[in-house]
Amino acid sequence: MHPEPRPPQEDGRPADLEALRQALAAGRLRFEGLKLGDLDGVDLDLNDCDLRGSCFQEARFGRAHFRRANLERCSFQRSLLWGADLSEVRASGSGWQEADLSGSRLQGADFSAALLHRACLRGVVAAGSLWRSARLVEADFRSGLDQLTDLGGADLQGADLSFAQLQGALLRGADLREATLYGADLRGCDLSQADLRGCDLRDCNLDGAQLETTRLEGSRRDPCL
Repeated sequence: MHPEPRPPQEDGRPADLEALRQALAAGRLRFEGLKLGDLDGVDLDLNDCDLRGSCFQEARFGRAHFRRANLERCSFQRSLLWGADLSEVRASGSGWQEADLSGSRLQGADFSAALLHRACLRGVVAAGSLWRSARLVEADFRSGLDQLTDLGGADLQGADLSFAQLQGALLRGADLREATLYGADLRGCDLSQADLRGCDLRDCNLDGAQLETTRLEGSRRDPCL
C-alpha cells in the first residue's frame, strides 16, 4: 500500500515520490525544477520527461528509465543510477559528481559541459554519446565484470579526463581532439581510428593500447611515446 502523497508545492510540482508517480500515471511529463533529494526511484519510468534544473542529490535510480529525457542543469551528485537507461538524454550543464552510473545505457546521450568529477561509469554503453567540454576528472570508465565500456564514436572534444581510469575501454573512432588526458590510464584501450590531435597525453599510461590508426598530430606526449 502506497503512502499518501504530500500536497504539491505552491508551484504545483510534486513534493515526494508518490506524488511524482501519480503525476506520471496521469500522463504528465513536465517537471522542471524538482527538488527530491534522497529519492528511492528504483525502476522509475521518466522517459521523455522534462526535468530541467531539478535536484536529485543522493537519490537512487537503479534500473530507472530516462530515455530522451531533458536533464539539462540537473544535479545528480552522489546518486546511484546503476543499470539505468539514459539513452538520448539531454544533460548539458548537469552535475554528476561522485554519482554511480555503472552499467548504464548512454547511447546518443548529450553530456556537453557536464560535471562528472569522480563519477563511476564502469561498463557503460555509450556509443555515439556527446561529452564536449565535460569535466571527467578522475572518472572511472573501466569495464565492468560482464560489460565492456563502449565509447565507440563518442565525441569528447575538449573534455577534461585528467587521471581518468579507462583501462580496456572501447574508444574506436572516438573524437578526443584537444581533450586533456593528463595522468589518465588507457592501458589496453582500443583507440583505433580515434582522433587525439592536440590532446594532452603527458603522464598518460598507454601500455597495450591500440594506436596503429590513431591520429596523434599536435598532441603533447612524454618523449617515450
